[in-house]
Amino acid sequence: MKRRYKIALALLLLVGIPYYWLLIDNRPGPGPGERFDLAELRRLADAVPGPKPTAIAIQTVGWRRVPGTLFVAGGGLKRRLISIQAVLIHGPWGEVAVDSGFGARDAREFGLEKYFPAFQSRVDAALRRARLIVFTHEHLDHMGGLLRLPDFAGVARKALITPEQSPAGSLAKTLPWPNGAAVKPFRYRRYAAVAPGVVLIRTPGHTPGSQMVFVRLADGREYLLAGDTATMTRSWTKLRARSRLVGDLLVGEDRAAVFAWLKAIRALHRADPALVVVPGHEDEALRLAKRPNGIAFAFPPAP
Repeated sequence: MKRRYKIALALLLLVGIPYYWLLIDNRPGPGPGERFDLAELRRLADAVPGPKPTAIAIQTVGWRRVPGTLFVAGGGLKRRLISIQAVLIHGPWGEVAVDSGFGARDAREFGLEKYFPAFQSRVDAALRRARLIVFTHEHLDHMGGLLRLPDFAGVARKALITPEQSPAGSLAKTLPWPNGAAVKPFRYRRYAAVAPGVVLIRTPGHTPGSQMVFVRLADGREYLLAGDTATMTRSWTKLRARSRLVGDLLVGEDRAAVFAWLKAIRALHRADPALVVVPGHEDEALRLAKRPNGIAFAFPPAP
């Protein structure tokens, strides 16, 4: 073999192997994965007295575009929209806010291309009036909106913050908690019904405090707020977790656990094809969905 071919081959191997390992490799493992008990989720959704929620809304506060393969391993270099968003569950008894966006300073640090302070103000107003606040996990782009509120102490009393998501959590302690912040940890095992039609599900993997939210509306429509376990819709439909570059090196998530929960999401959807899965950072797929999903894509304007 000529010397230049050997050099070319060496360069190919030097670049190609790390590229494949860091951005394409997507082996979910042979295990059956985790399992959601749909019958139990529905039972718990009925367990809290009162009328079920009537509507669900997503508010995007900003976005950036990144190569798809970063958040969906092997997803190609085409840039995809990654949205920073919060969810509001509305019922006759009040509202449950899920996640909280974050502030303008955080948006700059995250390198967002677009950030909308007026939309974050809508989220802030929703947090203040909500009956309950819950978080899919303890990352700044999900909890930062609450932590940045000047009236944090008063609003945080309504937040069900798990021990892993609290200032004592191994990851959560790195968040910008206000001075003297104190929360009473909300503890549960596998499932917890927290409001009519609203059930929390412990799903550690992406972070120690990751959880999903099952929602059953009064008209029977059902939703699973998957958080960053399923960053994008293709995460669970194609069983493709984040790239190793992002998931392993930058985030430090438990890859095997994430894959187990992705399998569980897909199995749950197969058991209930009408279920709407809301990924953690892709409102675009829901906006463009061919089947009506009943989601509003804006919170009420801030007063």
